[in-house]
Amino acid sequence: MQFADGYGRFDRRPLRQSTAPFKKEAGMNKAGIAATALVVLVGAGTAGAWYTGTRLEGVLQDSIAQGNQQLATQFPGADAALELVEFQRGLFTSQARYRLLLKAPQEDQPAIDLFISDHIEHGPMPLSRLTSFKWLPVMAVSRAQLEPSAQLAELFAASAGQAPVTLISSIGYGQGIKGELQVAPLSWTGGEVEGRFSGLSAIFRTDTAGEHFAVSGRVDSLELDSPERIGLVGIEFALDRRRDSSGLYLGTGRVALDQLAVLLEDQPALVMSDVLQTDHTRLAADGIKAELNYQVGSVSYDGKPLGSMNMGWSLSRLDPQATALLAGLYNSLALGNEPEDPQATSAQFQGALLQLLQGQPRLALNNFSIRTANGESRFSLDMGLESPGSLEQPAELLARQLIGSLEANLVLSKPMLMDVIRYKTLFQPQSDAAAVEQEAAMMVEMAGGMAEMMQLARVEGDNILSRLHYADGMIEFNGQRIPVEDFVGLLAGLQGLE
Repeated sequence: MQFADGYGRFDRRPLRQSTAPFKKEAGMNKAGIAATALVVLVGAGTAGAWYTGTRLEGVLQDSIAQGNQQLATQFPGADAALELVEFQRGLFTSQARYRLLLKAPQEDQPAIDLFISDHIEHGPMPLSRLTSFKWLPVMAVSRAQLEPSAQLAELFAASAGQAPVTLISSIGYGQGIKGELQVAPLSWTGGEVEGRFSGLSAIFRTDTAGEHFAVSGRVDSLELDSPERIGLVGIEFALDRRRDSSGLYLGTGRVALDQLAVLLEDQPALVMSDVLQTDHTRLAADGIKAELNYQVGSVSYDGKPLGSMNMGWSLSRLDPQATALLAGLYNSLALGNEPEDPQATSAQFQGALLQLLQGQPRLALNNFSIRTANGESRFSLDMGLESPGSLEQPAELLARQLIGSLEANLVLSKPMLMDVIRYKTLFQPQSDAAAVEQEAAMMVEMAGGMAEMMQLARVEGDNILSRLHYADGMIEFNGQRIPVEDFVGLLAGLQGLE
């Protein structure tokens, strides 16, 4: 799958065949790959406080133990461990071999048992640095790679026999670690999903204690065919995190995507361009603050522009310890791990959630906007949460105790709504353009009139406006103060009209 031009049209020539199928049911499922990459980074890449000579093996063991402890903290219940199974010390270089054992998420699946080889050059002037004209002395340089195995047969076939993952790192005398993570290009066919991956190159820096971590890299392209075709072009990412006292890694993150194209069978391409996600987390006096922003620069269908989108979220007053516990539980579940004691896990989750709510956190959708050629619609929401004391309450009573305040604002642009209705001529080319134009004008005017008649909104010029404010058990809806019970009755009446 190739892009023929800026309109997202595809070259429909079949993908080139690779040497072996990359089957869905292979042992390296998505959760396994994610955990493998993490442990390689934490374990094999720790490069620890490597010293030359007789201390190297002991320091390696200490570094692996520290990495496993961090893994258990970030992914509780993951049941994954890295161990040093072989070590051969030489005068100028040493060879280490690690074993990664990861329990499968499902009992009927085999455990993931992988090996990593590590070639270590002793400092202060390793030969590889001299030959690359890097003259600053370092303690050691490590080159770690995944080894071939039966479980990785399809992965190595997709990478044409070269190591799929390579981690090169060096440790300085100030305990700083710098390195590069390389993921080989992949190509696979014959399974439910066929595709090509351009490979990944990322540089990182951290320290022996794992207090700070920064990484940046780029993926040129990823193409999937299943039979829908999905193409991603130009993925760049950068993360800069520092661990706080609760164990959370706070800082900044950025992921940018030049283009995402989706091509359904016998349909034109839907293309999103200039996609950007940024995040910023930090510790303030009243807890953790977090900001998350999304942006889609443009969306097009069959080469014709549809619009753009922006969305920004913020969280504040998050209790660090409760957030760390909830994040660990989420990470473990995201890997597909089933808790050994679901009841205890549920109690742990509820306890952490109540602790979080005691800090009266705030959740805000600062802006959600959609822009078309002729207008922009916006929505915002700001909600303050309270501790209900207990989560074991009827839903209506729990909601009242949980939501301390709420502010919502909606601006619907009538020209934008007309643009959306006009898109019918794009998705249904046989439609009559004049009839669709008349339909758009009629439907938008009808929507504004009905909203005013039912007191759901008011019309000001080209905009349909609605505002909701809630505090102290009283609702103010479009300027009118009404009891919560009456507002609930209004919503129930609207549901009855459906």
